Amino acid sequence: MTLITNNITNLNKYESSFYFFCWISAVLYSAYNVFLTSAYFNNYHDLYNDFAPGWAWIGRKKDVSDQEWGILIPLLIKLIPWIFCHHLISYTIKAGPNRMLLCGWYIFTSVSFLWFHIGELGALCVLIQPSILYILTYKRNKSTVWLINVLFLLIIHFLKIPGGSFQSILKLNDEKHYILTLTMCWIQLRSISFAIDNIQTCSENRCNNISRLWKNFLWGLAYCLYLPTLCLGPLILYHEFIDSIKGPFQTWKLADLKHFALNIIRYIFWIFFANFSLHFFYFNAMQYHVKIVEFLNPWALYGLGYCMGQFFLIKYVVIYGLNHTLCMIDHIKAPSQPKCVARIHLYSDMWKYFDKGLYKFLIRYIYTPLLKSNFNRVFASFLCFAFVFAWHGMQRNIFIWAFLNFIGLNIESLGKSAGRSKYYSNMQTKYMSPVNARRFNCILASPLLAMSVISNFYFFAGEEIGHAYVYRILHDMWHATLVLLLFLYCCCQVSTDIKNWELKEY
Repeated sequence: MTLITNNITNLNKYESSFYFFCWISAVLYSAYNVFLTSAYFNNYHDLYNDFAPGWAWIGRKKDVSDQEWGILIPLLIKLIPWIFCHHLISYTIKAGPNRMLLCGWYIFTSVSFLWFHIGELGALCVLIQPSILYILTYKRNKSTVWLINVLFLLIIHFLKIPGGSFQSILKLNDEKHYILTLTMCWIQLRSISFAIDNIQTCSENRCNNISRLWKNFLWGLAYCLYLPTLCLGPLILYHEFIDSIKGPFQTWKLADLKHFALNIIRYIFWIFFANFSLHFFYFNAMQYHVKIVEFLNPWALYGLGYCMGQFFLIKYVVIYGLNHTLCMIDHIKAPSQPKCVARIHLYSDMWKYFDKGLYKFLIRYIYTPLLKSNFNRVFASFLCFAFVFAWHGMQRNIFIWAFLNFIGLNIESLGKSAGRSKYYSNMQTKYMSPVNARRFNCILASPLLAMSVISNFYFFAGEEIGHAYVYRILHDMWHATLVLLLFLYCCCQVSTDIKNWELKEY
């Protein structure tokens, strides 16, 4: 929470350096404690295949218990030849005037990829989903569009059940079932974006004739099935996608290709770094041993949380970063990779800078329209998080995560409103210098940052791990909690310094 948002207040360089040193030292020491704790798994009876033989030159086993990492990186590798073919042919088509041919190519490559990797029934499901949604939502009002799409989200929730009838009918293994339902979730977001943006388009242009109807459908289908973002995101809004596609043809320049190659190398490095780390830090496997987590010393406990958060970040830096790069070489504007979570201390910034596509979706299609309809901000925020809960999966740990984020964001918003009040402005002028006001803001933000971090544990580590952290926060010795808040205070100061630097740069 920050009470002052408009002024850039910098500390002297010695104080800033002290906070940076303390925060980095705390991160390194806590990570070292996680490494020591990982020794528990040296003679561990691996009943659930959480470990695999590591790289021979390291001589240690590797933590492979994160199923998402084990599925998504191989999926990216499978996409390589398809993406190469996609870009090569689409570049050739873009040189000509026929953009409808480009739409057909986008649809063909994506359906072919899915047909080859998850089977004809899975590919058919992905093709049918946006087609049915187009028919059901065409020329409907926004309320009807939302009702239909929310019902589809509920259906997808049941289709996602592992070992359920949907998986059995399609005869998919767990990996293919996960990829299919993940793809359907992304298509659902794109279908909403297409349907709502299309309402505006059809009100401005007559869409009654068959030719216009068919072309409109192909544009939407090409958008929903665009291969670089088909399975893994990030979300590109429909109007942004169309603006990029309909723009003038741009040739590949040497500088563009160099930038593309450097970005590919960059994300390959992060894949290598993450896999290297999993030979020494067994934090993913630790999530399945709640009793051990409950009795970790505070440094190891919070170090475990930091490692889980950073690994989750790296996954999406790689996935969103690579797909952003692939879109960029295709001259399509896509959201960039998330910012490092270790340098963000505000709820609002976490939502704004982690998944930028989802954030823009929520603002454009839910939050802003509700404000224009004279609903208050709290209710608009509530419906945003209700949708986030429905889209991510209606499970109890997801509900707790979304609910805590809703509470935290509104506390921050309340603090900002108080900071803009005349009373606080007069009090600050009378009793506090700008530097002391910044220190006061960071003191207030520290417990809110702790709440933000723990809410994320519910999201990517599950309900039991989240409960374990809440229990420890409430029952640990007071000095352990005080030390945690002091280092989180340092994190808030470092985050503020970085944010101020970015404001000056841009």
